[in-house]
Amino acid sequence: MTPEQAREQTLEILQATIAASGASDWVLDRDDVPLPQQCEIDGEEGVAFNHGGYAVTKGSDPAADAQRVADYWASVGIDARVVSDPVPRVFGEGGSVDAISFSTSPG
Repeated sequence: MTPEQAREQTLEILQATIAASGASDWVLDRDDVPLPQQCEIDGEEGVAFNHGGYAVTKGSDPAADAQRVADYWASVGIDARVVSDPVPRVFGEGGSVDAISFSTSPG
């Protein structure tokens, strides 16, 4: 995968996660520009991208929001785990990501 493809894939997963989340009025980190980082996979140097954001308006059903995000991630090959205490959160890994998380807590 080229650096450009990796960057685009990061943006696609973030945008689809936002759509699944149930929250609205998202503010993306760094004006929607993923942060590149060096990485090494199987002895080969490459690039990984880090991105995130927060919603100004949270969804009306946090547990359902977390489950929709987990379901979306599972559909693209990310192993997702939902945790409900103290607020619904989702943690994922695998597929096209090293690690990803979503929380229904404010901000």
